[in-house]
Amino acid sequence: MSFSIILPTLNEKGHIIDLINQISDICKNQKINYEIIVVDDSSTDGTFEIVENQTKVQKFLKLISRQGLKKNLAESINTGIKESKNDNIIWMDADLQHPPKYINEFIKFSEKFDAIISSRFLADSERYFNSDSSIKESNENQSYFFNQICKSILYKEITDYTSGFICIKKKIFENYTLKGFYGDYFINLIVHLKNNKKSIIEIPFRDEKRATGFSKTLVSLNFRYLYTCFRYFLTLVICFLKKK
Repeated sequence: MSFSIILPTLNEKGHIIDLINQISDICKNQKINYEIIVVDDSSTDGTFEIVENQTKVQKFLKLISRQGLKKNLAESINTGIKESKNDNIIWMDADLQHPPKYINEFIKFSEKFDAIISSRFLADSERYFNSDSSIKESNENQSYFFNQICKSILYKEITDYTSGFICIKKKIFENYTLKGFYGDYFINLIVHLKNNKKSIIEIPFRDEKRATGFSKTLVSLNFRYLYTCFRYFLTLVICFLKKK
């Protein structure tokens, strides 16, 4: 088995090397062929430079810059997929909210399923704010509400439509590219997988409080927030119409 792990980055200097080392240790322990691809979306804190230095000593590490391009999570992941060379693709948040230890579960299920999705909303899942509600980010309620709507309108067996923590066969992208910006790209992907009868499993996990920085999807109650909500619900309507 071989895996390409894609890390889209935007100002992750404080923890990106720790994340890379954790992922590498897991892959070495599992004795798999692997590469880690960092796709940097115009960081201003030195993330690119610190990873660039690391590529000189860690040959499994690739670095791609999207400097000067419009920031877009889906396009960052698309770029990583195009540069990947292995049969299985993993992508995850680079802020340590997605604990690398769950890569072990991806490896375990990768021979049986086309896509393995880490879900925040399964019965056995836990949230980072369960023991301390004061650290709960303001967009969490909206995320839960929106996923419940997706579940009721699209597929009842899927619980996390905006996960962003996934292992998926690269062959799926031979005739498909991710479409959207942040959470909406993942909804489009799930509909594509279901329409093409790909095998999917969701696994429970416990997310963590981000190591440093702030959420790239966190928006205040303003025009941008309203636009984001509109885009999400427009995506939901389009996906419902495309659903087979």
